[in-house]
This record gives sequence, structure tokens and C-alpha cells, in this order.
Amino acid sequence: MEDERYGEFEGPDTIHAVTVALERIGANVELIDVGPDIYYQLDKRKHHIDLVFNNTEGLDEKELREAIVPFFCEHLHIPYTGSSPKTFINKMDKATAKRIVAYHDVPTARFQLMNPGDQLSDLSFPLMVKPYSEGTSIGISQKSKVHDLAELERAVSLVDAQFNEAALVEEFLPGKEYTIGLIGQYVLPVLEIDFAKIPGQPHVRDPHVKDIENPYISHLAWTEKAKDYAKIAIAAHESLEVRDYNRMDFRERDGQLYFLEANVIPGLHPTEADLTTMCRYAEIAHNDMIALIVQAAVERLSRRYLDRYAEKTELLTAITDKAVTKALNAGTLTYRNRIYTLLGPQIS
Repeated sequence: MEDERYGEFEGPDTIHAVTVALERIGANVELIDVGPDIYYQLDKRKHHIDLVFNNTEGLDEKELREAIVPFFCEHLHIPYTGSSPKTFINKMDKATAKRIVAYHDVPTARFQLMNPGDQLSDLSFPLMVKPYSEGTSIGISQKSKVHDLAELERAVSLVDAQFNEAALVEEFLPGKEYTIGLIGQYVLPVLEIDFAKIPGQPHVRDPHVKDIENPYISHLAWTEKAKDYAKIAIAAHESLEVRDYNRMDFRERDGQLYFLEANVIPGLHPTEADLTTMCRYAEIAHNDMIALIVQAAVERLSRRYLDRYAEKTELLTAITDKAVTKALNAGTLTYRNRIYTLLGPQIS
């Protein structure tokens, strides 16, 4: 398919793995392909759906595109996994997401939105240029890092031509990249991407780099540094009001971690996705990862839909309890009176 946004979609292998994982916890699974008739498809099923496992991306609706199915589920009173329409809209607008997390004292690089012909404010080169409302490295290449006004003008014009939207222009952060995931109240091992180790020494995680980077990704043991990074990720997670699961990207500069963006529907590939890799380092299998996502949703939703889940989640609870018991556990963190458990290896 031609549209670059299809890079966000999950392939048949992931769909199969998730389906099997859902059947393992006792679910009868029906796949609903999301098209123009999605409201009708949900409406006719609303009385017998216990839970929508939401993994919908959308195409042409800009910052609304990931919010459409959650919005319809809310309107039809259908429980679903993951975040609210508000969170999806806020995170799809990268400038808004950066403003929200910055208000909650999460560091983020200085930035501005630019259209062709706009004047640069007081940002310092080098700069990073990317579409303001895309995901999965869409619209990003190694040329997205610009060093002067001529390169900046070309990059902003390219974003406008390809996506018909403003460019997010932010000061480039030269350090390592970190991605941090949460499922419910569990913080997964922090992944570290050291660009110096990747062939060609790229500057950014563009689609090509993501295709080849897996052997070069490492994880952090739960040192004090990793715990500090986790606290920043939790603050960003809570400030954006993300629910059930999330993966956030950060960059380091001079020892300080800076927020890049949240991935509120992170990839779920059974072997290659970052969230799967994090779970593997914590000794959590892919099917247990899916179960933990569902369990986080059910725990949240049970207060509102108590009768719907009565006597239906015993197997789910048994599987997730066993998975967490077997997983590596490195203690807890407390953030605003909420306790988060750190999964993964402790420092030896």
C-alpha cells in the first residue's frame, strides 16, 4: 500500500498472535475491520461485546484519527482497552503533548510549529523537523536533522507537501534515545538506543533504522539513573492521562532526559515491537503481555461495568498473577501516592 501511514498498522502475524493470546484468557474473539461503517459495526454488536481490544490507527483524520473508535465506544457504552479520545487527540498533536507534559515539569526540547514562509524564533541549530501529527517515525528521515536556514526551509516545505500540515521544529537532542513502557501499574525495563552502535551511525529512528536496530538495542538494569528516568516517564504518562498501557520516547542531553512523544497504541508484534522486547527482558512472554493489558483495562472498567465481568475473568486473573510472579521484580516507585512496580533485572 502506498500511504506511509500504513507503516503503523499491524500485520497478519501480530493479529494472529494477539488473537491467540486473547483466546488463551477465555475470550471469544471477533475481528472487526475498521472502515467507514465502523459505527454501524459497533452499534450492532454493542449488547454482546464485553471488551473492545482497541488497536485502530486511522488514516486521513489528522489528530482525530486514533480517537474515532474510542469515541464511538464511549457513545455506545462499549468498554474498550486503552486511552480516552481526549488522550489520543492530545498526543497526536505533538505540540500539545509537549505543552501538557512541560506543565507537569517533564523536560522537553524547545520547539515551534512552522509552515512554509514562517520565521524561525530563537531556537538554536541543529534542529529536528517532523510532521506535528504523525506517529511511528512517519515523515522522518536522516535529513530531518537540519543545520541551517536553507535546510530548515526545505524540510518544512517537504512536511507541508507530503502531509499538508505544520512541521514541529525542535532543538535537536544529541544523546542516546530511551523508550519506556508501562502496563497498568507496572514499569517495564528501559530500552536504550545508542546510535553510535547502529550501522551508518544515524541521527534519528527513521523507518529504515527501526528495521535494523533490534540487535543494537540494550536495556538498563534498575540503577538510580533508570529509576529517575522511570519517574519522568510516569509523570509524562499521568500528565497525558494515558490508560492501561503506553510507550514513551525520550532523548538524553547532558545527563537530562527530555520527552519526545507518547505512543498510546504501541506496536504489539510478537518478537520485534519495543513493548514486546521490554517484556522479554522482564521475562514476560508476549501472550502474558497481552493478558496484562487486558487485566489493566478490566480492573479499571470493573467499577463501571461490574455485572459485565462477573465470573468471566477468573482465568485472566490466574494467568496474569502467574506471569507477574514469574517476572523479574526490582521493587517499587511511588508517584503522587500511586505505587508502580518496576519489572526487570535489578542492579547486581
